[in-house]
Amino acid sequence: MPTTSVAIGQNLTVNDAGALQMAPWSVPSLLADVIANSGGDGTLVETVTQPGKLLVDQQLAWVNNTPVDYTVLIRVVRRWKTWITSNPNAVQFRDRWSWAINYAAAEPVTTGVFNGQVGGAADLGTNTVSEPNPGLFYYWHGTTAGDEWIYEPVTPGDQLNFWYRTYVWTPPPWSNNANKNSPQCSAFAGFSRIQLIGFPNQGTLVTG
Repeated sequence: MPTTSVAIGQNLTVNDAGALQMAPWSVPSLLADVIANSGGDGTLVETVTQPGKLLVDQQLAWVNNTPVDYTVLIRVVRRWKTWITSNPNAVQFRDRWSWAINYAAAEPVTTGVFNGQVGGAADLGTNTVSEPNPGLFYYWHGTTAGDEWIYEPVTPGDQLNFWYRTYVWTPPPWSNNANKNSPQCSAFAGFSRIQLIGFPNQGTLVTG
């Protein structure tokens, strides 16, 4: 009995029984899902020069091994943060990510442009001899998230490279006599969850 060839779209395939079905690459998928832990949580000393103390440093790479172009969504979920500072010193976290297709991602430095920041300080004033009044501040900041669409298509065979960093620093001026000559400072970022989510583009070829 003669066989019949039927052309199908790039987002379709057939199973072992010959039944038509969606190809595995034809639906949105999680390309990467990584928990990037902080390697520097804890005591923070005077750090008035940016970018500051490196906490989280994570690189990812994904190769498009499908026959169709992909649009990729970057999603960064930052765990809640805590920090302690002494009157009148300050603490600030900053993060940044970068990406490139078929090239190395640039080092994400937060000195100028950054994707997110959070921090805090307070000023309780000084005593009669201009010394800062003693006091500690305890902060908690909830979970946050940031998204970025990569609208440049990741074509078949292309490699998407991604680099993420979180820093913490103590914006100047730094008071050595804070908290009655006992400045205390600490910072805890915990981790960031990094996801690359892929959305396949409509195929333009047929096979079969």
